[in-house]
Amino acid sequence: MSTLHRQKAKDQIMAAAWKLFQTQGYDETTISQIIEESGTSRSTFYHHFHGKDELLFSIAYTYDADYDTWLEQCDSSLPAVDQLIAFNTFVMKNLEESPYLDLYPSLYGLQVTTGGIRHILNPDRRYYQILREILKRGLKNGEISSPYSYAQLCEMITNMQIGLTYAWCLNQRRHSLLQYGETLISPFLESLRADHLEK
Repeated sequence: MSTLHRQKAKDQIMAAAWKLFQTQGYDETTISQIIEESGTSRSTFYHHFHGKDELLFSIAYTYDADYDTWLEQCDSSLPAVDQLIAFNTFVMKNLEESPYLDLYPSLYGLQVTTGGIRHILNPDRRYYQILREILKRGLKNGEISSPYSYAQLCEMITNMQIGLTYAWCLNQRRHSLLQYGETLISPFLESLRADHLEK
């Protein structure tokens, strides 16, 4: 099977799984149903995924296309910290308005209790690439001042966003994730401005 055909089969499996997850729920969806819906075989399924939980974790990639769109539309002349604040706002808003909201509890619960690949933490995702690019450029251009490396700052920001999203799920989405994200993360991002220490 060619690389193109393998990718097509993987995409079919993901599309089928997400359709079933949304219509009948994660727990009620079986691997057999996903295979039937995708028109693939069991061997093809297990070639790409270890199990149903890994398919759920692949939700991360559905957001990466949105992040690329954000990057294309973002004003590249903005200072690095302003870009970080705008990106954080977009990420929080995107999560809060996602059509996959009802799957978050399963996603976060299984990330803790199961093994296998953690796609949400894959450093090769566009989310991480965009965040690292902004931080690296900001440090290099002197727009960001921090004793931490761009990789460490990326991890800090990511952990804050993941932590807030997890707490939001625990609280059954009773408050606005976007509002909390801006209230709690923006001050940290502001503290990175090189001219912050001069004020």
